Amino acid sequence: MRRVVRAILTALAIAALTVLPASAVSTTPTFSTVIVVLAPYLTWHDIDATRTPALWHLAEDAALGNASVIAGSVAPAPDAFRGAAVLAAGQPVSAVEARADASGSTVGLLGTAVRQAGGRTAAIGTSAATPSEALSPSSAAAWVVARDATGTVDFAETSARIVRRDPLVPTGIVTDLDVLEVAYRSALAGGEPGGAGPLLIVLDPGDAERARSALRSDVAWESSRITAIGAIDDTVRIALRSLPSDGALIVVSTGQYSTAGPAGFGPVLLYGAGPGVLRSPGTHRDGIVTLPDVTATVLHALALDVPSSVTGEPLLIVAEDQERAERLAGMTRTDAAARALESTRAPVWTGVIGISIVLLALVLVAVLRPGARPSRSVRLAAAYALVVACSVPAGTLVAQAVGYPVTASAAWIRLGLGIGVVIAASVWKSRGPGHALGRVSLLTVAVVLIDQALGGPAAQGSAFSYSALFGTRFYGLGNEGAAVLAGAALAAVGSRIDTFGVSRVREYLWLGGLIVVVAVLPVLGANIGVAAWGTAGFVAAYLAGAGRRLDWKVGLASVIGAAAVLGVAALIDRMAAGSSHLGRVLGGSGGLGPMLARKAELSLRILTATPAVVLLPLGIGAIVYVLVKRVGPLGEIVGRRRGVAAALVGAVTAAVVGLLTEDSGVALSALVMLFPAAALASAFFEREGGADEY
Repeated sequence: MRRVVRAILTALAIAALTVLPASAVSTTPTFSTVIVVLAPYLTWHDIDATRTPALWHLAEDAALGNASVIAGSVAPAPDAFRGAAVLAAGQPVSAVEARADASGSTVGLLGTAVRQAGGRTAAIGTSAATPSEALSPSSAAAWVVARDATGTVDFAETSARIVRRDPLVPTGIVTDLDVLEVAYRSALAGGEPGGAGPLLIVLDPGDAERARSALRSDVAWESSRITAIGAIDDTVRIALRSLPSDGALIVVSTGQYSTAGPAGFGPVLLYGAGPGVLRSPGTHRDGIVTLPDVTATVLHALALDVPSSVTGEPLLIVAEDQERAERLAGMTRTDAAARALESTRAPVWTGVIGISIVLLALVLVAVLRPGARPSRSVRLAAAYALVVACSVPAGTLVAQAVGYPVTASAAWIRLGLGIGVVIAASVWKSRGPGHALGRVSLLTVAVVLIDQALGGPAAQGSAFSYSALFGTRFYGLGNEGAAVLAGAALAAVGSRIDTFGVSRVREYLWLGGLIVVVAVLPVLGANIGVAAWGTAGFVAAYLAGAGRRLDWKVGLASVIGAAAVLGVAALIDRMAAGSSHLGRVLGGSGGLGPMLARKAELSLRILTATPAVVLLPLGIGAIVYVLVKRVGPLGEIVGRRRGVAAALVGAVTAAVVGLLTEDSGVALSALVMLFPAAALASAFFEREGGADEY
């Protein structure tokens, strides 16, 4: 175990010694006018000198970034209208909220801020599929972005006048760019000469969203999309041609759709503040931003305060010594890597969780049928299958050591190699599957902690960490990653107790404390929930391993320790640029009660989604029964192996508390049980066949 600590400290030292001088970073200057061009389904591949000359010209002097347009959505590819509503609200909203036209809705925050400052808003363009649909301004994405909380826009041209018939496109209508330009110039000229109020104009060449609404086939979609991108380029040209000298132009994709694989990021181009790469204080990743970040940037650019309910923060610009083509290529690589890694996420994630549930189901079967005796070959295969399954989480991190893949096939190859490395390191000169499983557990703890100490470069794209595309989080340690780390640590210490004796039980306290600190601190894991379920799990494991009962002294010390970690985390969060989940709650942008209620509701929905997941509480219940009653072969194992029993007690405690406090509590519960349940199963197989058979 001391080797783990030395490795972590070495990684921190290397990180400190290899920090390069930071690139020049600047804040966005302020302007009197901000023009926002909605560009749904635009990709970086579309921007070239031939097909989109205006965008190509814009990119020369613009700051570029990838927007996570899917963030906060349950749909894998939400439409652009929902993305427009997120811009308007400055926070993730549902599709229902996006189309709500109620007074006081969160949609309308951006327009309200501009108009309350004495400014004006304008909405030009519509994505209505028919002229009759254009009669309602609420069907126009531009109007949704520009409106205030009462549904008011100072200047609007979203009616059927701004579209014209075109029999060559599937919907039969396209945006009339001549009318759009006239309306745009009218909006620019509509204010008081020299007026002090800010001006926000939203332009929506709606052909791209109309193309998606008329989707008939992959070929037809791509053809229609290319045509629509031409309209976006023409709109950018119009916007640039009349852009005031004290004006900024933001082109932002509000939706992405892919017919092959996951939908990617949406391009963002900020013109007027100088070239570079956009940096988000919220994502902690250069070149990866969120739509609420764009909202905050618009407000900041207009010299307006950003309300606390906005979950994004004003973007910074990293000045890089790169030509336009290099910066565009960098954005393309980031998008391709995120999509490639996403293609492996669901199969790996669901596969390992499925294995966890199967393990728990096998425990249930062993409880109900204690006399079942599988053959030696079956036991051997099953035991090493557990080693392979438990090697997957660490393998997903090791796979990133050679860089990020840009194709799905490359992602799968690297994943296979990463898992292979972990398996090889675990079984080499091992004394059987149980010993190899202990190695896997310890190796997983070391890999995750070292990665977090180095800033989490391998966690980005890992199936058990976070997805920048879906944007639940963009850095740190997600619920699944924290569950893997905690479960592996519980099993690793349990293995050491069974090997070296009960004197190792204190490792649950100091290793558990280290894990909670790493997982919670905003500069590392930024996962405040671990303070609750992680502390509970490690304290429970310690008590079980030491043969002690929970008393008020231990309980009080645990609460004080968890509170101290949260207090330090809150202090760091307030001092750092950008806020974690804890900072947003403390800042008043989200209440603790509603947050816990939302987490519990989502966990219940996941729990009842499929019959297989229902096996999770049954399996956990079976383990509790074995731990309490200690009957049958499993009862004999937990009675004889104090380390296995302690790991299971800690895992069950963490699983139950996590199920109640986390929004992905079901997945967390399954993953935190993976390593301890595998240790129990491996011990069962070794007992049945005898350790010497391996």
